[in-house]
Amino acid sequence: MSTKPTTSGFADALCSLAESQLQMQTTRSAALDTVAIGVMALDAAFVAIVLAAGHTDVRIFALCLLGLSLTFAAGVLALPGARCTGPSIARMRRTRTAMDGDDLRFTERLLDGFEHDVHTNEQTVSRKATLFNAALTFVSLSMVMELIVRL
Repeated sequence: MSTKPTTSGFADALCSLAESQLQMQTTRSAALDTVAIGVMALDAAFVAIVLAAGHTDVRIFALCLLGLSLTFAAGVLALPGARCTGPSIARMRRTRTAMDGDDLRFTERLLDGFEHDVHTNEQTVSRKATLFNAALTFVSLSMVMELIVRL
């Protein structure tokens, strides 16, 4: 928490910035979920292609990589989305009433809530991005292996 009092104009600017960051994080989280579904569909289609081509040691390894890709993509979907999109309105109303109209303290509490939610979402989106990158890496490796086998 800040030790200096926050001015009204500065607090408004910080709230606006926090709202924008939360919106971007929520959008990015939803986008990662969407592309993870796409990677899962690509995995399924590529498994069919590899299975239709016959069984060799390299192709079995490619299927293992596709299984890993599918697992990581499912992991992206299993993680919670960026659901912390700001402090609870009901909680903020109760807090403001309890503070007897002390707008400065209320604003500080509001900003603390935004700061916490932005930090939480940052971590969640980062974990989702890491899992997605792993899924994409494994599907790409299996595609390259299949192309090499076909040459």
